[in-house]
Amino acid sequence: MKRKDEKIENDNEINELLKQLKNKDQLINVPKTLLKKEEWGLLTILNLILAGIFPAYFVNILLVSFFTELGHLYTTHLTEVERKKLIEFEKQFRKGYEKEQQLNWQEAIEIYKVLEEKYSKQNPKIANIASQRIDWIKKNFINK
Repeated sequence: MKRKDEKIENDNEINELLKQLKNKDQLINVPKTLLKKEEWGLLTILNLILAGIFPAYFVNILLVSFFTELGHLYTTHLTEVERKKLIEFEKQFRKGYEKEQQLNWQEAIEIYKVLEEKYSKQNPKIANIASQRIDWIKKNFINK
């Protein structure tokens, strides 16, 4: 009896599988063409073309070189005028730093205030250096 019951259960399972196979389109969600399956972007197509023409290591070298040079283009370089402004600021800033070394805190603050006013409109980043130095002196030496 067990064998007949097992056979009946197996037949039911087989019939169920056959029904599922008839409706295989419902079970399989794979698109029928390769173009629908993959996202073909311009970069993918370009990589396929390049892979057919050049060896992979050569393409990698070209890409690394390209992105390196692209980075150089976006890097800001000081122009000659900006470089001269920075040198002039450094000379005046050095005078204030020398006053700090002599423990003349008020004179150093006065020099830094002049720098802050002079460069606040021309180059706020440079002026910020002087204002940070003023705050540091006030915090560490004047207010103690």
